[in-house]
Amino acid sequence: MRQWWRFVLSAALAVALLARPAEALINPKLQPRMLFEMSKNVLLCRVSEVDGNSLTITLSVRQEAKGDFAPRKLALKAAQKELLQAVLSVQAGQDIVAFAGKDRKTDARRDVLYYVGGGKWFRARLSGDDTPDRWDLLADADEGKEATSADIMYGVFNGSVQNLWAMMQDAAAGRAYFPARPFERFIARKIDKMDRPLRGVALFDVNADGRLDVLVCGDGGVRLYIQKDKDAFEDRTAAFGLDGIAAKSCSLADADGDGTADLLLDGVLYLQKVGKFVRTDLVPGQASVKSAALVEIDGDGRPDVVVSRAGAGLAVYRNTFGDEPAGRQFADLTAKLGLDRPQNGAGGDGYFEPGDWNGDGRTDLLYLSGAGYLLLAGDKGFRATRLGKEGEECRFGAAAMAPIVHPDRNAAFIALAESKMLLEADKDGPTDVTRFGNEIQDDVSGMLSAVAEDLNADGTIDIYAAGSTRGSTGFYCMNRGYGSFMLCEKYNSGKVIPPEVYNQPAWGLAAGDVNGDGANDLAVTGLDGTLWLLVNQTLADRKDKPDLSAPLDQRKQIQTRLLTVRVEGRTGVVGCRVRLSDERGRLVGARQLGGNVAVGCCGPHQATLAAREPGAHKLAVLFADGAKLEMPVSLQADQPRHQTIVVSRQKAR
Repeated sequence: MRQWWRFVLSAALAVALLARPAEALINPKLQPRMLFEMSKNVLLCRVSEVDGNSLTITLSVRQEAKGDFAPRKLALKAAQKELLQAVLSVQAGQDIVAFAGKDRKTDARRDVLYYVGGGKWFRARLSGDDTPDRWDLLADADEGKEATSADIMYGVFNGSVQNLWAMMQDAAAGRAYFPARPFERFIARKIDKMDRPLRGVALFDVNADGRLDVLVCGDGGVRLYIQKDKDAFEDRTAAFGLDGIAAKSCSLADADGDGTADLLLDGVLYLQKVGKFVRTDLVPGQASVKSAALVEIDGDGRPDVVVSRAGAGLAVYRNTFGDEPAGRQFADLTAKLGLDRPQNGAGGDGYFEPGDWNGDGRTDLLYLSGAGYLLLAGDKGFRATRLGKEGEECRFGAAAMAPIVHPDRNAAFIALAESKMLLEADKDGPTDVTRFGNEIQDDVSGMLSAVAEDLNADGTIDIYAAGSTRGSTGFYCMNRGYGSFMLCEKYNSGKVIPPEVYNQPAWGLAAGDVNGDGANDLAVTGLDGTLWLLVNQTLADRKDKPDLSAPLDQRKQIQTRLLTVRVEGRTGVVGCRVRLSDERGRLVGARQLGGNVAVGCCGPHQATLAAREPGAHKLAVLFADGAKLEMPVSLQADQPRHQTIVVSRQKAR
């Protein structure tokens, strides 16, 4: 396994030297969809041969997204030796996307623009009207241009060739969506201010009234705020029996199967009985807890306990409620799962994030200690894939795992003390896709916690990371789709996330739709003791109908229909997978409940999915114990923008 943080540095250097500076701004006046509309032919070509002596690239046409292009073999030839590097910018076996000929009756009908990946665009020209299979290579499309130029191609697209081609196919089908301007907005609401630093935070329906509440923990104790009215909270700490308890980490789920939410604080389980949390000794005592969470590990549908111990690695305790004769105790599975072995991170010191990394239905763990471990669940316990070289140490923060790049596979955003990383699952293991992510490459430092969720109600999963050191800021990346991200503060500084939150050191993050409007809000715990709620105003700003002059992306946002799926049940909820498909079976959104645990945080047992193309859809809910529920869902353009469905485990089969 490569030393991936070194790889990122070398990749960033390559981009700086061979493409355009990473600080190049996104150009909203020239985007890939516009190239599609202007071009006569849009082609996916594969490089068959590269001949540096004759300065010739041989291409085969694999697919067409637009046009009727007859040749299947192409010769792309450079006339000057000065273009040798342009010829050598590709290698045999790789793909390129080509825009051949302008769709107009001018001399531009012979123009060719092609993309090789990594932000590199080149201009070429058909040799003649009667020789469409012979192209003359002219120049690097960005040669001699300043990074801030409105004509720079690096700001058009700098992701992977495969993602650009997926966009071209969507453009042909009329469903392409690639916003080039930020459009989200949050307002800051201070819930409380304490005199000591705050740590973990949860957005969860504690009292089962259908509204999300806020629970926070820290050096000064635990506080529970019950939502009594829309965005109005009441401190009910004492009423729920939580006075005088200090903790860094919090997690909520129904642990004992009685239908009420129970609470895990630093590995200590509190059962909710008649509206009060009662401390138990059911989970073996822990020393030096970094974080702990209720996570479904063994597939029986009952939430187990995962604990990260400072200097002692991970521990897992199986939930035995309902078992005979075990009864109510949590059984230690640490050794059985192989977490007592050095190759699986034993003796480590880091945060963890649960999720089904490889799509096999089991819960895997990303453990950010030492060089980093991806712990894949199997029949004989966890099997580790190291993210870095054995013996090396990396200064990790936390991670967030979700289908960030593609809806059918997981990715992980990893916060590092001096950088960040976006890894995606593929057949070869964790693949670094940071360098393909546009402004996710921008410099950042001091991050600790991170959350991955759709924060602007457009169907793609955005990333928010909190800066935890003095002088650091937040890091909000809007997901534009196709693996590309926009750092919104570069364009709307202070207008997306209020500066009093974005520019202050924070610890915990939790995402959930607090006011029920269909847009996820954010709870943020400040190291100065302030508990903030970032109330999402994105849908409040969104029009009901588009103006005649509204650009395509804005029209897509307005027509988007939102579905909140609230999952209820005494088993199988933690780790439950929620999937939304269109009438053709195309997956448009997916979530797994129980993630985003960050540095000891917790989100709700609900997910909001977005359908940018209104119509008939199918909802599939796969519970953690294997039970499944499928149902049709109507998300038509003439229906309300936001709907909520309550899915019960009792109705699943």
